[in-house]
Amino acid sequence: MRLLWFLLSVLVAPHSAVGATVGKERRSSLNEVSATILTPDFVETVQKIIDEGGVPGLTLAVVNKTGPAELGAWGIKSENGTNMTTDTLFSIASCSKAFLSASLGIVIDDFANGRNTTPLPVGLSTLTWKTKLKGQPDRYPYTSIWCRKVKFLCRLLRALTALITVIALSNDFSSKKNDSTSDIARNLRNFRPTFELREQYLYNSQMYMVGAYVVSTLTGIRLADFVNYRIFKPLGMNSSTYSIDEALQTGKFTDTWTSFGRLIPPWIQEEYVDLIAGSGGVISSQAPWIRMVLNGGVDPVSNVTIIPSAGFEVITGAHSIVSPNVSAEISTALYGLGWGRVSYLGHDIISHDGGAPGVSTVIIAALEDGVGIIVLANADSEGNPISDIILAVTEKAFGSANSSSPLPLTNQSDVLRRSNLPRHDGVMARADDDGTAVPSDVDLLTGIYYNAGYGTGQLCSVRSSSPTCGSVLDAFRSIDPTLSSNSSSNDLFVSWDTVYSTHIRFTYTNDSQYLIYVGSIYAEGYGKNSTPFSTLAPGARAEFVVENESVVGFGWNDISDGVKREGSVEETSDVWFVKQE
Repeated sequence: MRLLWFLLSVLVAPHSAVGATVGKERRSSLNEVSATILTPDFVETVQKIIDEGGVPGLTLAVVNKTGPAELGAWGIKSENGTNMTTDTLFSIASCSKAFLSASLGIVIDDFANGRNTTPLPVGLSTLTWKTKLKGQPDRYPYTSIWCRKVKFLCRLLRALTALITVIALSNDFSSKKNDSTSDIARNLRNFRPTFELREQYLYNSQMYMVGAYVVSTLTGIRLADFVNYRIFKPLGMNSSTYSIDEALQTGKFTDTWTSFGRLIPPWIQEEYVDLIAGSGGVISSQAPWIRMVLNGGVDPVSNVTIIPSAGFEVITGAHSIVSPNVSAEISTALYGLGWGRVSYLGHDIISHDGGAPGVSTVIIAALEDGVGIIVLANADSEGNPISDIILAVTEKAFGSANSSSPLPLTNQSDVLRRSNLPRHDGVMARADDDGTAVPSDVDLLTGIYYNAGYGTGQLCSVRSSSPTCGSVLDAFRSIDPTLSSNSSSNDLFVSWDTVYSTHIRFTYTNDSQYLIYVGSIYAEGYGKNSTPFSTLAPGARAEFVVENESVVGFGWNDISDGVKREGSVEETSDVWFVKQE
């Protein structure tokens, strides 16, 4: 039977304080199909979940492969209390990675069938998923010894998984706002591997930035433009975009909040749209996209192939082991090229979740069942309520009411919760309140430090007096008034302006070790609330090395990798910063 695709036509009901806005896709020539998932009881269940979780606003789409989607919206989408609607636009964060993988699949097919608009790089006669990078260092400046061992596209995307296993998670904080994707590619040679090549899965977004560079090089246009021409427009996703300015102009883009309820600006800014396009740049509501995925890469309304079948199989296939743990309900968790894959209660599931400041997202496709689930929330670190909602949906859709296990997702949300997602409001708790010894002279640790991959940063103490430190300390004193020059604080402070952060605080723990808090400081608040606050959250540990009363440098290690290595601090750290002065 020919697959049908119903144009999105949302019916928005009046929003009540305790209910939800619920709509469904339809064509005017077809009768509206009664809800099978978003029944009145289910709507109240979701309302209870988001109320208990403190989620400002949320949308849910349950998409059927051959029939209308059920769409629901709860809560608010603006500081002024505007009701959330089912057509609200969200930054979908790392759920964007599947768009990059799809783009590479399309590009490979274009070259295979003579539809390419640019020539292949010198030295290449064909382009496939197994085309090797080696020998193309000038065109693709990705030249470390690790990278030369990695096959160009498929394993680049596994380095979107495989080199995820090579690059330390903390490297997400190396990307400066003025970097280009080619800068990211060149900078990879400066990063240390966390594990041996393809030894262990470790989530990282850097390689998706490199992937965007590859697409733009092979096509001659920006990734954002390529996706617009080859995916958004053919699917009728006319409001979907990579441009935050365009999204805001539609009036459909949601405001965003921290997990502790403070309004924050959109994490995507126009100045670095191209930088984060591959790793997390899509702004959308996604329903037509997931229906196309459920149909194996084909748009069922036009019967046009969006993702060629060979590429679709590679993209959604399993290439890396995320977790070897299995149970009677859940298989080994695997990762493809922008999709996680797992068997859940006998259902073949591909999925991805996303987390960034102010957003939490999940997209799921049960390929054999023909059911997709999209949950988009306008606050960060909302993994628990989202998981509860997904479990409630799967209980109805798959009959999984007896399951004791939630559907496993990629680890993106967990990664961001422990590193660059906002969690702390106001003054942070001190890590040395247990009476441990403090360094005899913390000012010895102040000064300028350098790492080739990260650049330069100036560490300041509360007694530092340089103009740079004065500005840094002013920012921290806005959220912690106890940090006067007479303070006994042994913490260190630095400006660290990246896509995900503005500052870092080194909170003293013991001996020469510090806990690193990374995030942003809003010295004048944001929105209607002008009270200063920060989104600083613990993401790494630092250990300083002092020899002959002179500081050599410090090592940076993610707090979550659990890797114990033998050797000196300089040899075993994820990142080693040398003190310059």
